Amino acid sequence: MIDPTLPEDEEELLLEEEEEEAVKENDPAAREREERDREERDVRLKTKKKVVELESAFKEFSGHKMLITINGPPDPDSIASALTHKYIAQNFGVDVQIMFFDPISHAENRALVRQLEIELLLYKPEIDLSEYSCFALVDTQSQDNPALEKLPTDTPCFSVVDHHKKTGLTKAIFTDIRENAGATSSIYAEYLKYGSYTLSQSSLEDSSLATALHHGIRSDTDNFFLAREIDWKAGTYLSRFVDRDVLRTISESSVTASTMDILQKALANNNIRDNYLFAGVNYVRDSDRDGIAQAADYLVRREGIETVIVFGIVDDKLIHGSLRTRSTTMDPDAFLKSVLGADKATGKYYGGGRLDKGGFQIPLDIFTGCPDRELLWQTVSKTITAYFLKTVGGI
Repeated sequence: MIDPTLPEDEEELLLEEEEEEAVKENDPAAREREERDREERDVRLKTKKKVVELESAFKEFSGHKMLITINGPPDPDSIASALTHKYIAQNFGVDVQIMFFDPISHAENRALVRQLEIELLLYKPEIDLSEYSCFALVDTQSQDNPALEKLPTDTPCFSVVDHHKKTGLTKAIFTDIRENAGATSSIYAEYLKYGSYTLSQSSLEDSSLATALHHGIRSDTDNFFLAREIDWKAGTYLSRFVDRDVLRTISESSVTASTMDILQKALANNNIRDNYLFAGVNYVRDSDRDGIAQAADYLVRREGIETVIVFGIVDDKLIHGSLRTRSTTMDPDAFLKSVLGADKATGKYYGGGRLDKGGFQIPLDIFTGCPDRELLWQTVSKTITAYFLKTVGGI
């Protein structure tokens, strides 16, 4: 009911609002649109709040040197995330060094670093780390690497940005862990989209950054097949800035001869039980370990197979394996942890994963000195396969 004492213009406005409400009550689609718009506004506000929090933290460390560590062989998501962290940090006067520890063995990853001229520092024990006043973790929550072990125990963890399951083990000044994201690169794309220093179509550096992030998302979501809403939105935002020719070159990198050899071994030495496939690929050089994951990526496409586990002995030091699954009921993280357990001394699980993939590493310890390499491999192969078969009911 309209109040007769209201001015004419306010009366007209109230009439319009009442008409709109009446339309919404009789139009479910309008109500749904309004709900989506409200949810979208809430997401934007949350994201902007997180970006302000990150930028405020960077301001506090202006003039400092920060170390970013990439655990394991650098992959597109970790590389792009670290690169974006460095880009944002430098705008706030923070000098960042990206450090890695394991060889970049995957052909696509080497192409990514080479094509975009990304500067990464390979860790060496003699490197002086005393100049770094803090460190940051991207695409991981683990501090298990030799560089962080050398830093003073009171060195603060500046940030943890990740899309894997929360472990609750690392405390940081800034934390953003989103299990609803398919890639950490998607989170960093939001920092650019809503931050003080967004991307420009006229900048070659920005184009390289967008290309790296887009490739990181594509890689970690299996060409967007496993993408969530945040990944699609990030991809849409980045698509305006990417260098499509470079992206194509990176994606079409040749498969190395050693990877083809590993795939051949996996095809020749596999054990199929129901919809599981197990493949041992014998001894693998550390520089070729990504071939194990690539073999698993290929074999999971086999008709009738839902889950693939490929494993080998890497660098005569550890058993390295990759799991890939198309099962809608399997949780790779829980599955690998339940099958392989954890190191009794450290409590660290031998394996873990997310969504459709996982991996494991088991040290050979005293067995590294076994003089009969063939006997050692046969023992490892039978033992690892038996562990999994016992869990899935194959023996």
